[in-house]
Amino acid sequence: MMLTNWEIAQLLTRWLLYFGISSVVGGLFAFCLLRHQSALLSSIKRYVRGGALIGLAATIAYFFILVGGAMEEGLWSMFDPEMVSIYWDSPAGSTLIANVIGYCLVIIASFTLGSDRAFSLWPFSRLALMVASLGIASLIYSFSFTGHATEQAWYYQIIFFTHILIAAWWLGLLFPLWLVARKSTHQESNRILERFGELAAVAVLILIICGAWMSYVLTGWQDLFSSDYGFWLLVKLALVVVILVMAAYHKLHLVPLILKRGNTFLIQKSILMEKMIASSILVVTAIFTTFVGPPMH
Repeated sequence: MMLTNWEIAQLLTRWLLYFGISSVVGGLFAFCLLRHQSALLSSIKRYVRGGALIGLAATIAYFFILVGGAMEEGLWSMFDPEMVSIYWDSPAGSTLIANVIGYCLVIIASFTLGSDRAFSLWPFSRLALMVASLGIASLIYSFSFTGHATEQAWYYQIIFFTHILIAAWWLGLLFPLWLVARKSTHQESNRILERFGELAAVAVLILIICGAWMSYVLTGWQDLFSSDYGFWLLVKLALVVVILVMAAYHKLHLVPLILKRGNTFLIQKSILMEKMIASSILVVTAIFTTFVGPPMH
């Protein structure tokens, strides 16, 4: 698949947008999961804010890159008033507004996270929880304006949103978990990673069921070996299988090994590798949503 410079720019900004969403969702949950790890909370805050700022910049850049790609007359064509107005009134404009609102709400909420509550049972004030929840809802809802979900029934969209939310939660938690393994005591690392493993077992099962059902609705599992969509779907499936195997290896072998050997070096290294695979999954997802459509559509 040969890509133009505009298409490469679209792919990169789309990937950064997904990185931002996963950082926000995973980071906000990590702030609750790690509420007793006061030494990590400032790092988690920076992770959430950094992800939100990256996602905000990426979603704005993506909009103008779409404009420039349609004009194909150089960089300044991204800001052509007439074309910007056309795209502003399209689903691309609605997506931009939803994402900007979502990221801004998350950034606002991040400034109240843990205020005078670092050692409480619940690290969110009611206001911060409400603002952060609205921000995440706006980010997830932005996916309803473009792509194959726009053509599907309401129940498909609910499953689609659930799939996105769980995937963002899982992939976004990898960096906070690496911080845990790197900076917490062996006992705390073991406890937190065990807890995450319990939650992930249920969440990943739901994620797989949702993904399998959506792929069947869109393709009927036909032409998987003869279409671009089928090819990238199989690539994504292979990467998901790899990351699932790694997650199982963490839970069954590396996490118990923390207490036995008294060090977390192996789990740190493995989580970083898992993060690299997760980034590859986001790249494939960006290709799906940017360039490739299901063969039945």
